[in-house]
Amino acid sequence: MYFLKNQSELAVSSNNVSIGIKFPNNLYLRYRGNVYTFIINPKLLLTTIALMVTLLAIQLFSSPEEKVIFVQAPIQYHYGNNEPTMDEFIEDFGINIEEVNHAGTTIIPVKTAQNISDQYKEQKLNSVASSLDRFQIERQLLVTDYLIAEKVTRVDQLKSESLKELNSKISGLFKQYVLDQMQAPPHVYEFFTSTSPLKKIETALMEQAKYHVPASITLAQAALETGYGKRVIGNNYFGVKDKTGKTTPITTTEYYTKEEFKRNKGIIVSSQKVKRNGKVLYKCVVKDSFAEYKSPWESFRAHSLFLNKQKRYAPLFTQGRDYSSWADMIGSTKYGGVGYATSPLYGELLKKIIKRYHLDLLDY
Repeated sequence: MYFLKNQSELAVSSNNVSIGIKFPNNLYLRYRGNVYTFIINPKLLLTTIALMVTLLAIQLFSSPEEKVIFVQAPIQYHYGNNEPTMDEFIEDFGINIEEVNHAGTTIIPVKTAQNISDQYKEQKLNSVASSLDRFQIERQLLVTDYLIAEKVTRVDQLKSESLKELNSKISGLFKQYVLDQMQAPPHVYEFFTSTSPLKKIETALMEQAKYHVPASITLAQAALETGYGKRVIGNNYFGVKDKTGKTTPITTTEYYTKEEFKRNKGIIVSSQKVKRNGKVLYKCVVKDSFAEYKSPWESFRAHSLFLNKQKRYAPLFTQGRDYSSWADMIGSTKYGGVGYATSPLYGELLKKIIKRYHLDLLDY
């Protein structure tokens, strides 16, 4: 490279190629005796450099939710090396699950709600057969009132403050007519109803309206991944891994195929062959790094963004609000799922939690 006063000063190197710059905006290239001149626009060059620096800064300082890499199988924490059954994991205690007859529940259509008198509403509410039916009717009446008040047809079109207020009321109704009527273990009741450090039901409802992830799925995953809040590290409610390796590795359990087992040998602490649904897998105790968040809310938002932005999860959103289809599809790729988790029990565990606590009634 040469800095030139004029074009004639351009030297030829041993390989017959040389480059020279004459300020402010000329670039010369000499190849086998021929001189080629290029005009450089200084403003364009400076703009390009500034743009590249800006893009690099954005990548370096991107928000935590953009760093979500992979979601793990359920954390094995309370059961040591013993594989829990579904009932053991969600602590079923032999409590009968009340079946909900959605088809037989009276739902008030939005188009006729303007003509419904308070007396008619009261009659409908007084005629319900169960507290679950009452919750569904009161929820629908609430939603209808808010839609009419703002002259919109969908809850995601409501103003943010109105949507927050609506979901707060629905959360209160769910506690009153569903959770308070059940014999839920104290720590489970606390997980769903506690307002500190996060109003989980309200947050799941807000994420549902904004990102269309069923509230039942969000709440069931948070319950499953943390053992109903018994193990929350770094405000991470969804077992989100961090491939940057900046956090301290912790122990968890993964189910690998033979090929996956070979690829992940570096993080495997111990392993054993198991047979699940006719397939031979390696049940491995691994040490891996997990994402950390500034707040629980940030973890819930990262979960919504992860499912929305990853192409492999797109099929989930073709299932509408059908929690059963979501649970079946979200699990291990080894069993036809989209690969959110490696555990062969993942989908069934989600459905069990949702059904037991009637979380699907929140999927409006």
